[in-house]
Amino acid sequence: MKHFLKSFFILICFIGLFSSEINGQGYKPKKFTYDGYLKFLQTVAYDDFQETWLIDNLIHNRFNLRYYPGDDWKIVAGIRNRFIYGDFIKLSSDYIDNLTNDPGFFDLSFNWIEGGSYVLNTTIDRLYINYQKNNFEATVGRQRINWGKNLIWNPNDLFNAYSYFDFDYEERPGSDAVRTKYYTGYTSHAELVYQLADSVEAMAFSGLYEFNKWQYDFQFLGGYVRNDWVIGSGWSGNLGGGAFRGEVSYFYSNDDTVTNRHQVVFSISGDYTFKNQLYSQLSIIFNSQGNTEDIRFNEEVLLGGTTAQSLTPSRAEIFGQITYPFTPLFNGNFAAIVNPFDGSLFFGPGFTFSLKDNLELLLFAQFFLGDENTQYGDLPNLLYWRFRWSF
Repeated sequence: MKHFLKSFFILICFIGLFSSEINGQGYKPKKFTYDGYLKFLQTVAYDDFQETWLIDNLIHNRFNLRYYPGDDWKIVAGIRNRFIYGDFIKLSSDYIDNLTNDPGFFDLSFNWIEGGSYVLNTTIDRLYINYQKNNFEATVGRQRINWGKNLIWNPNDLFNAYSYFDFDYEERPGSDAVRTKYYTGYTSHAELVYQLADSVEAMAFSGLYEFNKWQYDFQFLGGYVRNDWVIGSGWSGNLGGGAFRGEVSYFYSNDDTVTNRHQVVFSISGDYTFKNQLYSQLSIIFNSQGNTEDIRFNEEVLLGGTTAQSLTPSRAEIFGQITYPFTPLFNGNFAAIVNPFDGSLFFGPGFTFSLKDNLELLLFAQFFLGDENTQYGDLPNLLYWRFRWSF
């Protein structure tokens, strides 16, 4: 399988280069298109700023490739190449192996080279065929299935929920699935999704119907997701000149051994842009199975490992954010999450500088504050700086 993936990767890269030649000449239709980026991200982790620093480095390249064999067909591949080196690998014996733990049905992640303090990994997080004709659309393969309405926490995102803390992965994870969609009107459609798995307990099959009413987008969903029965709903619209969104999902565990089979996860948010371009957002999440004391943060969430049921280990959390463009080329962002039960806090300030049309510098921090044995009190603080060149 590994040799097949390597051959496939080389073939995709060749197709991308070949397509650039065709598109550059301008004498043929664009059967191939591509874009991507190259990033360098450095991370500094510390408990006490005056004590030991741990430094990690990431060179991150992405290709988004698209091939159009006909008017109704599209083939898409998304490839992440990451060269990681530094202290994190040396301190964690599982770090390198975790990079190859592909959560999908197909194993599309592998390491090219690895050592005591470095690793080069390739992950294919998009690989699907899309067919669309009139009101019908079908997609087969690894794809992003985004059923979320909110911007931070998404209880309706049943197939590939993401972590807010994994900020460097803008594309978000995908799922190995078969997805069909039928458009019943200009603002309404129905979906059915089957996610592949090795067992009935690990598979997922759900449906969604979305429509517009009173200038709001509403959706209702239900199905079977990884040994849980689930029903849910979400909405998105305007209220008082700003956006008003919400999602709720009810899970009923099919596992006879669990103590409490019932779980409700609910999130609601509002955001508003003022006349001076100041953007503000407030969001709240409730988890009926969350804890109100002795709350421990799941560090895997920092690496993107989460589900619609595990968006927070707490009974509730509050998120706030403001963003302001100081100049057209300089943007500031300040975000915070508060746990109202143990008083712990996450604070994330960030500044973005546009150096050129396709070159960006990001300075960002993740500060985790609180007493010992609280949700955010036992985590190290993280400082980042990142260059990104897009093509």
